[in-house]
Amino acid sequence: MCVPTIVGTALKASEVAFGVGSSVFDLYNNSKNQEYRTQAAIANAKNSINEANYQRQQGIEESRKQKLEGQKQASEQMAQAGAMGFDVNSNTNIMNFQDTIDFANSEAQETKDKYDLISQQYLDKANEYLNDANISTINYNSNLYSKAINYLGSTNKVAQGWYKGG
Repeated sequence: MCVPTIVGTALKASEVAFGVGSSVFDLYNNSKNQEYRTQAAIANAKNSINEANYQRQQGIEESRKQKLEGQKQASEQMAQAGAMGFDVNSNTNIMNFQDTIDFANSEAQETKDKYDLISQQYLDKANEYLNDANISTINYNSNLYSKAINYLGSTNKVAQGWYKGG
């Protein structure tokens, strides 16, 4: 009399076992895919950070060159003014030379700011990569927990079937 119940419960148990087996394989594949996505996001973030540092350094170098060029131009102006017989120490001439240096410094600061903005964009992209990896990991983990709860519920039904059948 109990045989149909036992057979039915055994069939349910085998279905659950087969479902769990294939689901474990799926979970393994999903975990490998998640691991790959996370590693790719981290690698992309590192590349973005490296590019941000490179852009920042480029800005510093370009800025330095522009400042040096401005100082060179002011020196050449002083030399030309002195060769023409002008008093290079007069307030008017000193202000002209200083204007040349100030203009070069202003241009240099704009160049540096431009490169800093580009650098910041790369840093923002790096944060985006890391946030996407984090969200993906959270979604994967919540999906994993959800499946685990479903499987526990399935095994609980099988256990109840065995208990009723015995």
